[in-house]
Amino acid sequence: MRLLMPALLLLILSACSDGQAPDFGAGAPLPPPLIEVYAPLPGSRVPAGGPLVVEYAVVRGKRGRYVEIQLDRRPAARVQGVHGRHLIEGLTAGEHTLILIERDAQGQATGGRAIVHFTAEAPAAQ
Repeated sequence: MRLLMPALLLLILSACSDGQAPDFGAGAPLPPPLIEVYAPLPGSRVPAGGPLVVEYAVVRGKRGRYVEIQLDRRPAARVQGVHGRHLIEGLTAGEHTLILIERDAQGQATGGRAIVHFTAEAPAAQ
């Protein structure tokens, strides 16, 4: 068994080698930017009436300078930077859609986009 392992390893390495340097994707195009939303989570239920804290980060982004955050059909808020927290006041009860779009310095969309659907619930009557 001791002699078999080195021979097996040598066989695997020689089968995978074609004499050229390995290509680890240095010339391959990068995947599109991705925005991760940490709060609110998709499908989550949050309390209505209070502020909504949106937590996000742009990952794999290269050109983005700011993020636009839009709740439902409200005007989008421009948030400098590509990660952080943003506070939205006056959250009403019901179903909501949150859209985040990464933009470059010229205002062009970079391809980074996230859409989160969540529900705001009114406090229970006591």
